[in-house]
Amino acid sequence: MFIVYESSNSIAIIHDTLQNKITEAGFSLLHFYDFHTLLDEKGFPIEYKAYTYEVCRASMASRMLTQHPIFSTLMPCRISTYEGQGKTYIATLDMQPMLESMKNNDDLYNDAKSLFNQLLEFMKELSH
Repeated sequence: MFIVYESSNSIAIIHDTLQNKITEAGFSLLHFYDFHTLLDEKGFPIEYKAYTYEVCRASMASRMLTQHPIFSTLMPCRISTYEGQGKTYIATLDMQPMLESMKNNDDLYNDAKSLFNQLLEFMKELSH
């Protein structure tokens, strides 16, 4: 259900690196949520830092939504970073099971799978 990479880097380093490198990886950063600050402002503090980033590759999003509007429930792609047990984690949803539903469209399936693998590779690089 989730794909999680563990990192010895601080969440601050990962946060800065992600924001600076996401476009080099071919994605757009649409928005990010600073959950620890947001929840604290609402009176519900959490004891660790947590960010979620909404990332997109518009050309693929357009193709996906044109042929499979139901995928709008999974868009944009999200990468989360959070702290725990003295480590930092980088996580996303495992899209592979959902992508299987479009296997009958070879081109779109292969391109979407490739994009997802690029996202995972970016996350792996962040974790080092």
